[in-house]
Amino acid sequence: MLAIDVFTCYGAAGAGSLVGLGLISQIRTDQNRVRTALALYRWAFCALASLLLIVLSPDAWRPVVTQVAIGLTAAGVALLAWAFRQLNGRRTPPRLGWMLTGAAAVILWGVAALGSATAYVQAVAWVFAVVSLAMAVDQGWLILRSPRIQRSELSLLIVATAFALIWLITLAHSVNADGGPYPAHWLYAPDWLLPITALGFAVLPLSVASVVFAIINQRLNQQLRNRALSDDLTGALSRRGLRELGERMLSLQAHLPTSVAVLMMDVDHFKAVNDRYGHQVGDDVLRQITQVTRERLRDDALLARYGGEEFTVLLPVRSHLEASAVAERLRQVLASTPCETRGGPVSITMSIGVAFHQPERTLEDALAQADACLYEAKQAGRNRVVTARPGV
Repeated sequence: MLAIDVFTCYGAAGAGSLVGLGLISQIRTDQNRVRTALALYRWAFCALASLLLIVLSPDAWRPVVTQVAIGLTAAGVALLAWAFRQLNGRRTPPRLGWMLTGAAAVILWGVAALGSATAYVQAVAWVFAVVSLAMAVDQGWLILRSPRIQRSELSLLIVATAFALIWLITLAHSVNADGGPYPAHWLYAPDWLLPITALGFAVLPLSVASVVFAIINQRLNQQLRNRALSDDLTGALSRRGLRELGERMLSLQAHLPTSVAVLMMDVDHFKAVNDRYGHQVGDDVLRQITQVTRERLRDDALLARYGGEEFTVLLPVRSHLEASAVAERLRQVLASTPCETRGGPVSITMSIGVAFHQPERTLEDALAQADACLYEAKQAGRNRVVTARPGV
């Protein structure tokens, strides 16, 4: 068995991170959510690349450089977990994300400064095992809740799980190690794991970058296909696009244990907005609503401008409660987020009707039922969600 010391792992991970950074930096997108995810990936790879400093630093500086770089690497892994969530459309409050990222580094720096060598090694194993396991569990939970498993999502899960397994094995050996001083050139791990660890460290950043590249390329291709079916003003699907892609969604969902929710959304008192601010400001409001709504929906949802100030969402769901929760979140976000327009901020509210496609009925039937629920929401005072009864 090859005897690979920990510096080989550090060098491989640092070099792989620089290559991953180069790949991620080539990606361009106009989606705010994806741009945020890409920025997090870039910061993560920069932090992981600090491992190269350990290999390149003079012997006299190496202990301090190692401690600094390991802390930055822990922050980098936390950033990867955050970026995974962002790319998959799940929002993490920025303050919480940066707090957890900083905590991963500060814990290791604190133990390095105040604890023993053995305590530091065990802290490293604990922090990396917990962060990587949380990343794998979070990705697995996403797949379990997803109506249709995407190959890209499964690839991210495999990468995260492999990294977590490496650190769980290392953690088990570091916890059971004796109290002797930790040799700076070696891991508390079995000999057979060391070559795998070195390979894993080198492949991890490249694997993440390649999967992210493939995911975004797939989405960009889908955007190009959808552009011909889009509304010129908002960029959402047109009625024609909704019917064409909606029928395709229904045919796919027929073979899955999920249903399709239909959300019919209408801007309350939109005529008053046009009368007060002018039609150009009204157009800005519609564009902002489209952007905010799109950022809060999963990638498998369809968003269309149904007509005037009315929008429609088709969303695969596992339960009727899930659809109602999504509609309520959209209503709250749109009500609490003033639309930025050329005439200044404009506050709006939305009424939303929710219905569900039944296998024996057509898409038009579901749209009509959602429209009836929307009318009921309007009659009840606006700025609310009305959901059709299951099975009706």
